[in-house]
Amino acid sequence: MSNNLALNIEHIKKEKDGLDVLSDIYIYAVLGEKVSQKDLIRFQWYGIYQQTDDSNYFRIVIPLPLGELNVEQLKTLASISKEYARNSLDINHGQKIEFKWLKMHDLPHIFNLLHNVNLNTIFEAGHTVRNIITCPINTVDCKQLIDVSSIAAKINQSFIGNKKFSNLPNKFQMAISGCKEGCNLKEIPDVNFDAYSYKSNKVLFSVKIIGEHIGYITPSQVIQTSKAIANIYKEYGNRTDINKSSFSSLVNSWGLREFNNILNSSINFNLKDIILEEDNVATKGEHFGINKSIVEGESYVGFKIKSLALSSNDFSSLAKILEKHDASKIKLTNQGNIIILDAPTNNANDLANDLKKVNFNPFI
Repeated sequence: MSNNLALNIEHIKKEKDGLDVLSDIYIYAVLGEKVSQKDLIRFQWYGIYQQTDDSNYFRIVIPLPLGELNVEQLKTLASISKEYARNSLDINHGQKIEFKWLKMHDLPHIFNLLHNVNLNTIFEAGHTVRNIITCPINTVDCKQLIDVSSIAAKINQSFIGNKKFSNLPNKFQMAISGCKEGCNLKEIPDVNFDAYSYKSNKVLFSVKIIGEHIGYITPSQVIQTSKAIANIYKEYGNRTDINKSSFSSLVNSWGLREFNNILNSSINFNLKDIILEEDNVATKGEHFGINKSIVEGESYVGFKIKSLALSSNDFSSLAKILEKHDASKIKLTNQGNIIILDAPTNNANDLANDLKKVNFNPFI
């Protein structure tokens, strides 16, 4: 890509913030006018993409908070797929759902349907802080060191839809894990917060920048640290060369030591420079099969998706199976597979067999 592209995008963002394009989306939907090239770029802040360069169809991508969906949300997504998206319903890496073949005039109604079940597309793309990636078995893993749900939710609340972070040099992705076995991430995020045992019954988070450990912080320091890192990138990231605009390019140009020095000067505490004995635990992978939950009387059931391109029928069938066996929610793994979080242990085998009947195979 050319440097001109970076400058053009910077000009487009200065002209109108990506967050401010929402009203234009509704206007385009009502009037049926051709979407300008500038607004097509801004649409990405709301997860909207033109399907092809000369197409009248659009696709939207929905980031899932904590990677989770309940039965009502599954039914709504199945309904949108059937009524508006030609039965398309794709699972994307990074705990996201994608619809294709959408018409512009249907987008406002689709947004309303998503809003009614507490889903949205804000900051799915664009030069923003993305929805934080979490471990798919957080809250149910018997071996987890800490439940990171509340921390992850606070991080999302701090960034998603916040105009202070709607104009970064490029995208910015974080992940947080409270489990010992790793989250089997598809790609290395810009920033990881990974839990480690510390002293007796205490936990510290390793701060990893592009996969490299730079120090430890306490759980209560994660929010401030995440904001400080995002602000550093916003302030110092390259905005003149699109090929050097990523967070990793900034870190590589400075070096980890310099980055760490600037980070420590931006927060009111220092990252702990200590050596902790690492648990000798390998990444567990995708958590397939029936597994004991930390919740008494419950199991979590992971199953492999043969193809990430699903349909409305797949999610409808899954919702029916959950209801039949008194389960209520799923999580997407970072590789695009699915885990049912709260299957009653007494029903787990029957549930797993029903999954197999609809080509969702937990017996890998």
